[in-house]
Amino acid sequence: MYKSILKFARIANKKERKDVRLYFKAGQSVVADCQTDNCEFEGVIQNVSSSGVFINTVKPMSIGQEIALSFKFPGSGNKVMATGEIVRATYSGIGVEIKIIFKGKN
Repeated sequence: MYKSILKFARIANKKERKDVRLYFKAGQSVVADCQTDNCEFEGVIQNVSSSGVFINTVKPMSIGQEIALSFKFPGSGNKVMATGEIVRATYSGIGVEIKIIFKGKN
């Protein structure tokens, strides 16, 4: 999965991070369709790591909430569907730890 997005992202490895994050360049936004028990919404993925994603959204979310999301990376052609848990909630978005990934077609 990462091979198809490397050409669209810049890699950042900060010492305080557990893993490398891929940040998308301007104009290469990846929109995630998200669903929780309370609501459905779209958010733009700001970055991806091996364990999760950060999604820009103004929706108020709570740490510990379960979330389902689906998205397509630019140029990959495959839809990624995943479930996870919100582990970070800020005024600008949510950090989601991915638990299960389902690889779909289109």
